Amino acid sequence: MNRRNALAFLGLAGLALAGRPALLLADSADELANQGQDALNDGNPAKALPILLEAQAKDPRNDRVEALLGRAYFQQGDARQALHHFTAAVRLNPEDTLSRIMVETISQFPQPASGAKSRETPPRRSSALAGEARAERQALLARNAPPRWDGPFRLLIDPGHGGADSGAPGEGLREADVALDLALRLARLLAAIPDGPAVSLTRTADVALPGWARAALAGYYGADLLLSVHATRLTTEPVVAGVSFHTFARTPTDALAGAAAKAESMASGRHVADLGRGGQEYFARAVRQAAGTGHTVRAAALAAVLAKSWPAGSPLPLRGVGAGPFRLLAEADAPAILVEAGFLSNTGNAALLAVPEKRQALAKALADALLAVVREPGKPGP
Repeated sequence: MNRRNALAFLGLAGLALAGRPALLLADSADELANQGQDALNDGNPAKALPILLEAQAKDPRNDRVEALLGRAYFQQGDARQALHHFTAAVRLNPEDTLSRIMVETISQFPQPASGAKSRETPPRRSSALAGEARAERQALLARNAPPRWDGPFRLLIDPGHGGADSGAPGEGLREADVALDLALRLARLLAAIPDGPAVSLTRTADVALPGWARAALAGYYGADLLLSVHATRLTTEPVVAGVSFHTFARTPTDALAGAAAKAESMASGRHVADLGRGGQEYFARAVRQAAGTGHTVRAAALAAVLAKSWPAGSPLPLRGVGAGPFRLLAEADAPAILVEAGFLSNTGNAALLAVPEKRQALAKALADALLAVVREPGKPGP
């Protein structure tokens, strides 16, 4: 082929590619990442995984691809591989806040079949309650490791606040410590029941986890119910006491729901983490997908069952069921309920929550009520 013919051939080839620009871009790492992300958002990690692995082969230093691989493996229940890829994403892009949070979250749990020890989170304080929570954590992990990823009913327990977010401000017990201790006790009780729910937790140590990540974890775990455990302070209403269950509503159904929603939002709002480039887009999309799916209606029905089944012998009486503008409950990719397991602003409740035996009895009451939800006729299947 002479020079003139070669130039003519290249010109024709260029015109052909110009008419089909996808031929130039379809196989790029970024385009494959988009395809993999779409598959993940459709709830199909098995389809996404080979696409994302191909993208990784084309661009091994693409932090977005690594973050999406972490998400794909996490959705499939492979925590070890998820941890590997989220860690790689942070190494490539230290500003990827979401991947960093996922590394901290997954590292709280023991990883299966490698002999490597899970990373222990150092304690932030030496209070008696924090020490008891750490002991509860060790007992739970010893009994319920590795976490179950299937089951007749999937329950995600969310101990409110954590890390720099201590919860509602005030003297005495930290709300974050109380919530973690109760959540771990509750998880241990449920894990010991042969026909009980498959239990997961958003955190098992005193670590920070922003609300948007907690909300999206409900979708990752495929939760049938997200139960967020709190014990807030209502400084203007010190007489308020007992246990109350709350679901989401744009307008509070009563004064207590409105006050609790305001208190929780103020406590969490002081410590909202910035979103990294690697995380905001697909977590925000997952949250949007949760809208309009009937989660709020389902949550209200489950809250009614919890209230109806609340044991008469509980150390704290049932105060009631309400709904309000709780941000976490609005964003959760699952039916979501927030339980105020007592009020630290009430001197009687605070004194009771300071006693380990009373917290154990309260966790038992929560477990009994939740079993009524799990065994409710017409409950969602796996």
